[in-house]
Amino acid sequence: MLASLRREFVYTFRLSVPITIGLVGQGLFGVVDTLMIGNILGESALAAATIGHNVNWPPLLVAAGLCVAVPVLTAQARGAGRLGDVPAILRHGLLVSVAASLIGTFLLCAFICGNGLHWLGQPESVCADAKFFSCIIAVYIPAAAAFQALKSFHDASNGQWISLFWTLFGLLANIFLNWVLMTGTLGFPNWGLEGAAAGTLFSRLAQLAGIALHRRVACEFRKGFSLKNIRENVRIGVPSALHVLFEAGLFIVAPFFMGWISEAAIAANQIVTVISGLAYMFPMGVGQALSIRIGEAFGQGDWRRIRIIFAGAAVAVLASIACLAAALIAVRAQIPALFNLGAEAAAMSEGMLFVAGAYMLFDAFQAIAAGALRGVSDVKIIAVSAFVSYWLVGCPTALVLGFPVGLDGLGIWIGLASGLALIACILGVRFFVKCAREGRSRA
Repeated sequence: MLASLRREFVYTFRLSVPITIGLVGQGLFGVVDTLMIGNILGESALAAATIGHNVNWPPLLVAAGLCVAVPVLTAQARGAGRLGDVPAILRHGLLVSVAASLIGTFLLCAFICGNGLHWLGQPESVCADAKFFSCIIAVYIPAAAAFQALKSFHDASNGQWISLFWTLFGLLANIFLNWVLMTGTLGFPNWGLEGAAAGTLFSRLAQLAGIALHRRVACEFRKGFSLKNIRENVRIGVPSALHVLFEAGLFIVAPFFMGWISEAAIAANQIVTVISGLAYMFPMGVGQALSIRIGEAFGQGDWRRIRIIFAGAAVAVLASIACLAAALIAVRAQIPALFNLGAEAAAMSEGMLFVAGAYMLFDAFQAIAAGALRGVSDVKIIAVSAFVSYWLVGCPTALVLGFPVGLDGLGIWIGLASGLALIACILGVRFFVKCAREGRSRA
């Protein structure tokens, strides 16, 4: 049994390495922006950028969640030997995700231009600086959605290194363009905070062009679109998008809660979010690899192998994350200095980082459990449990601990952790019950 667990995890790990590095690269877009804005433009600009990025997350996350259908359906088709279905899967995946992102971009720009940031109760200076920054960031959402669909397809078709190459290319382009457009170096215009947004936009466009032209994939657009295939993408994509939106949505509104405390709290929260989000890339990468590997086994109807694949990944990921969480807690006092935080924000971030380190095990387990459930097309429970855990438990707990109890930012992060712990338990039980039921029915 141990040999089987080890063997299956080795396969999963090999698949997850380029996926995880690519996710880290995607996550580093936020880290790069945070580091460069904080060190070049200061804490006030960092607070504005935080608000600007966060209002853009909902349509971006919906588009990314819809793309989940592409690797899952591709893996299931490959496992069942239906390779002729693959071009239609990508074609319809691109249609659904890009169409949703265009609608989201239009609605978001209308919200921002209609002074929507002021309705959120944020400091006046932050809203003024964030407005134009937010609109520039919004423009890149359709490009990011198309890139994610193509990346997901390559990941499920043994092309993970292609995805990784263009992810890292975009990251390096973002660093360079941020630097020259924020400072006016090398003859470029000095656009300040808006330069960071423009740098992200241009690097995302270059990233999309690269992955689209690197190796032309067979989409067969000439065959058109069918309502059946759209429904199949939506059946998996919508619950996955809702899961992502419900989960990330709580972290998206957290900075607005912090804005009710102080500008320093917004900056402190951004640092903790970036650090914990970067750590989350490893279990998320393994979760995506599990969706692909379990999807192939599901296409073959091999439930015994599904259980072994999941168990091997769970043991290895939880052991790794436990070590990472311990390290984060140990060095939490040194992290704020990297981002040039003031004394108040630095003190707040230390307590938040302790809570973030403590909840990382739950976060890791829910990521791989969700990935496994997507692989077997059991996605409705993911969306429902995310809504219950994050919005009926996590959000009220955060507000109560943060304000009436008076724990401020620390209380808000404890509330976030409670939602993660609950969904980890729900998804874990769901997967084990499903495996047991299917195992008995096929025995």
